[in-house]
Amino acid sequence: MTLLEIVSVLGSVLLSVWALVPMYPQSRWTLLVPGALAVWLVINSQRQRGEPWRDVGFRAEGFGRACMLMALPVLLALAVMCFIGWKMNSFQRSTHFAINIFIAPLWGIVQQYITQGFLYRRVRSLLVTSPIEQRAQVRKAIWLSAACFALVHLPNLTLTLLTFAAGLLWSWVYERAPNLWALGLSHGLLSFVLMHSMPNWFLQSMSIGYKHFLYQKF
Repeated sequence: MTLLEIVSVLGSVLLSVWALVPMYPQSRWTLLVPGALAVWLVINSQRQRGEPWRDVGFRAEGFGRACMLMALPVLLALAVMCFIGWKMNSFQRSTHFAINIFIAPLWGIVQQYITQGFLYRRVRSLLVTSPIEQRAQVRKAIWLSAACFALVHLPNLTLTLLTFAAGLLWSWVYERAPNLWALGLSHGLLSFVLMHSMPNWFLQSMSIGYKHFLYQKF
């Protein structure tokens, strides 16, 4: 049952970026259907298991600890991105700059709810079966959930590698301080700075799935 839930949610996301885009390349509204289905599956799974929102990570407790655990790697990542943006003169303020300030943290929280509040918890429940080997099994769950998160960003190699590294960090922090507010805000901050500091050739339009082939010239 748990494995089926994971496959269903990942399948909905992959259906959106690989199947619907080729059929309706100019319509963004079609992507809302599988996206909404994925969120519904996550919420329904949580309800069926009787998981309170607080247990999933929507709580005040652990916010400070999660921020402390993420502080060094997040600040280093921001420093590197800002340095590259300054060195390559690639800082950009697009027409969506003001909107992205508000959208990025909200979208970050939604993604963390799906990837940590659902995906990591389900992967962990599948792999962590023995108290004796719990530490090793938790490490496997962290790596596997990060790999699943990176998977949906293919074939954009840049985003795939970045999201895999970020997924490792967020899953590691969630294991120790399951606070989705902190994780989501860090996700939004990193995404926002990434979008507006990196050169276009590096991000490759931040396109994923079939859209990547539509926007890129190889």
